[in-house]
Amino acid sequence: MMKKGRFILLMLVLFGSAVLVGCNGTNPVKSDIFKDPLVVTQNPTQFQKLEIALYEKEETIAQDGNPYDYDYFKVMGEFTSPSGSVINIPGFWYQHTSIYLNEADQTPPYGISGVASTNPEEPQGREVVFPVGSPHYRFRLLPTEAGSWTYKLKIFQNNTQTETLSGNFNVSPSEDTYQGVIKVDESNKRTFVYENGDSFVPVGQNLAWYTSSTRRSVDYDVWFANMANVGMNIARIWLATWGFALHWGGYDNFSSRYSHMARLDRVVELAENFAIKIMLVLLNHGQFSSIVNPEWERNPWNVANGGILEHPLLFFTTDEAKRVYKNQLLYLIARYSYTQSLLCWELFNEVDYVDGAAIGSLVVKNWHDEMAKFLKAHDPYQHMVTTSYKGSTGSAFNLSSIDFATMHSYDYAEKGILNNLPQVLNNVFAQYNKPVLQAELGINWQNGAASHRADPNGISIRQGLWAGIMGGGAGGAMNWWWDSQVHPNNLYYLYQGAATFASKMNLSGSDYTQLTELSGVNINKANIRYLGYRFNNRVYGYLYDGSWTHRNFQNILTKDGLIMEIPFTNGIYTITYFDPLNGNIIEQNELTVNSGKVEFITPSFQYDMAFIIE
Repeated sequence: MMKKGRFILLMLVLFGSAVLVGCNGTNPVKSDIFKDPLVVTQNPTQFQKLEIALYEKEETIAQDGNPYDYDYFKVMGEFTSPSGSVINIPGFWYQHTSIYLNEADQTPPYGISGVASTNPEEPQGREVVFPVGSPHYRFRLLPTEAGSWTYKLKIFQNNTQTETLSGNFNVSPSEDTYQGVIKVDESNKRTFVYENGDSFVPVGQNLAWYTSSTRRSVDYDVWFANMANVGMNIARIWLATWGFALHWGGYDNFSSRYSHMARLDRVVELAENFAIKIMLVLLNHGQFSSIVNPEWERNPWNVANGGILEHPLLFFTTDEAKRVYKNQLLYLIARYSYTQSLLCWELFNEVDYVDGAAIGSLVVKNWHDEMAKFLKAHDPYQHMVTTSYKGSTGSAFNLSSIDFATMHSYDYAEKGILNNLPQVLNNVFAQYNKPVLQAELGINWQNGAASHRADPNGISIRQGLWAGIMGGGAGGAMNWWWDSQVHPNNLYYLYQGAATFASKMNLSGSDYTQLTELSGVNINKANIRYLGYRFNNRVYGYLYDGSWTHRNFQNILTKDGLIMEIPFTNGIYTITYFDPLNGNIIEQNELTVNSGKVEFITPSFQYDMAFIIE
């Protein structure tokens, strides 16, 4: 019997290779097992994905162990740029696929946890995914420098380095503008900013999973195209068990999910093409709940299904569960951290719905801290990390490792969004001192059809966007009912005005001041309310009728002769008025400020009006 900590070197002449048997005797260590690395990408180009494949000489890794377990087998890449900077990123076990839409198969779709589109003017058919070639290790990175790169691929077996492979490639220069990864704007801690200093103001919606049982990921071709057409720039996507989840075939082995990962790869590439950022939600609450959207009974982590957890809360506390899940995080980093479309890693959706989360709130918080720090330690591009609760607050938002807070609310059936949401956003910011994004918003938690019946004009969607953008949030509030409210009723147009306006905003600066917190702002009309920001050299403003809601819109009168006064820096400026619905410029005038305040008369409007002074 082999004692712990010892090993025996066996020369297996029969197989012609040296094998080192590990301490537990289960995972033999082999040498010289890979072919030369292959740069898959033709003509590597700056700011574009580059891929390297590493094939075995003989396919033994998956036979001898679990290739998704980085403690069993790991290949770490060290990529050195022409300037000498180094990117360290893990490889990931990969099955190449072919994926296409078979339009000859016109089987009517059913909805997967949602409403499937049957619109004949959209692509319809059955999406087909099948494997091509052998499984192997793959690396993905985003080369931000042109010129000659070198790399080392370090091979670890049972956490011991056994081999190093090296190579090089040349990257052609690109004329594309590279803005960089999106971060918290540290100048005011309210907003997001690219590495190059450009503001990023999210305007989008949830697209949590594909809903068509037939065309599947092609849903995103349709949704993204409609979103991009009106300037939307963000989508929130879950690794749902009925969609993109890695571990629903096995809690620690993802081999049976290669088609799901291929679909997610495709969606990520589509997002890049349509300039849409993704909030990638890594876990949904139902997986670890027996009560709310319960999936625990079917969860591979459950001991009843061959897993290692007696009950859901153990996912947050046991060392082995955390070790296994960190392997999944490494895999996600390896496969998706390269993409410019990734806004953030969202660790959990509504984690307080997990069984035992209330009594185990401290361990859930500590788990978030541990996993967020793990992501930050291994993600070479340092994407933001967040999470979510079923309401507006949660203990994990107190952690410095969580970059921004998210809020979920379906409480606006009887109250106006514009009159109430900004105060909630500001209260949450005051509590956590970090950006706040309303990541789910609705007037009905049950379904989108009911929301549409209550609000056929989508006023609540429109108001949520402007309340979030102009009321102290990091961006527009994100509607939940993408498949059953927005898409079937073609409500994308509601986003165009907010998206157009947001694209013109520069919210960076320590002089960020909300108009509602600024003394000396005056309006000559009763019941006209305002939101927005003043900086030293620019103002972003939004005016609206205080009685206007999705329940009260038919009798709103047109406003004429509205005069507004705002304390402002002396100088000569231009004021531009925008239609908040379509983003069109209504009027543009020159303004002279010489008394420390700007005064202007707005064009007439019925519901709302937006303006920029700069």
